[in-house]
Amino acid sequence: MAASAHPPACVGTVSPVRVTALALCVWLALAGAVPAATYKWVDEAGRVHYSDRIPPEQSRQKRSLLDSQGRQVEVIEGAKSPAALERERALRHFREETARLIEEQRNLDGALLRTYASEEDMRLVLNDQILQSDASIHILEKYRSRHMDILRTQEKRAADMERQGQAVTPQLLKAIEDERRRIADYEEKIRILEDKKRSIADRFDRDIQRFRSLKAERARTGQGALGEVFAGDDDGVLSAVVCSSAAVCAKTWALARAYAIGRADTPVAIDTDRLVYTSVPLSDQEIALTLARITGPDEETIFLDVRCRRSSLGLELCASSRVRDIRAGFRAHVESGMGAGP
Repeated sequence: MAASAHPPACVGTVSPVRVTALALCVWLALAGAVPAATYKWVDEAGRVHYSDRIPPEQSRQKRSLLDSQGRQVEVIEGAKSPAALERERALRHFREETARLIEEQRNLDGALLRTYASEEDMRLVLNDQILQSDASIHILEKYRSRHMDILRTQEKRAADMERQGQAVTPQLLKAIEDERRRIADYEEKIRILEDKKRSIADRFDRDIQRFRSLKAERARTGQGALGEVFAGDDDGVLSAVVCSSAAVCAKTWALARAYAIGRADTPVAIDTDRLVYTSVPLSDQEIALTLARITGPDEETIFLDVRCRRSSLGLELCASSRVRDIRAGFRAHVESGMGAGP
């Protein structure tokens, strides 16, 4: 018996085979031989096409390369429009800048963890610096008190001379003015040291909170962290808003920060005035978010990025409608808040 001229994939009962698959089989059979390359694509009207050549007007369509059995062996992305290329360039730039901000913070965090072994160590250093400031302030206060005594004596002499009808001498007037300047100078130095002391206390308070957060983050991600993947931009949405003035950017950042923290499944790991980074996702159902405040020559861009666990289910989550809704809703949320007034 002569061998069938039909490809094996076309043999069988026709009824359960979909029309598109049947069309492919018929096309291959009529061709008499398997072409060098068979492409399958869907046009903008939703029609399925098979051909060994891609018409120029269809070159932007995503297509599949099929083998002789009609099985997909490769997916070829279609040519991108200028708008898509620009969006891709902007996304790459924003992610590079975000990575730079994250790296800067991690360097600071690394220095903090290398410097202190515990919160107790930090509080001991804080107390030591506060004591040094207090000692300097105490010395200045003693000098100020001494010169205030001198000033009171000089002012009493000047008052006595005036009561006796005598003119206050230029030397005494100059001495009084000099003492007042010295006292004002001591008071300014004391004020600077008091401000420095408050600044030290505030900085240590932030560092202690950050130290505590880093320890908690390490405990949380000690197991189960497989890495992350980013959501793509196939939906044509770039989750970014632009602002110019400092006041507008501050309000925009506050709205964006609330949006990101409220929609992330993972706890906040970094929260500064330029970066919000929620912890890495430990399950396939967790969405993590990154918010970055990126400075440009004339304006700032606040960029939201979505991260999922590096797994097959994590990839599905990052391509899901839930992620698309988060990305699409970002700009609308911020613009709505900005339009609501102060």
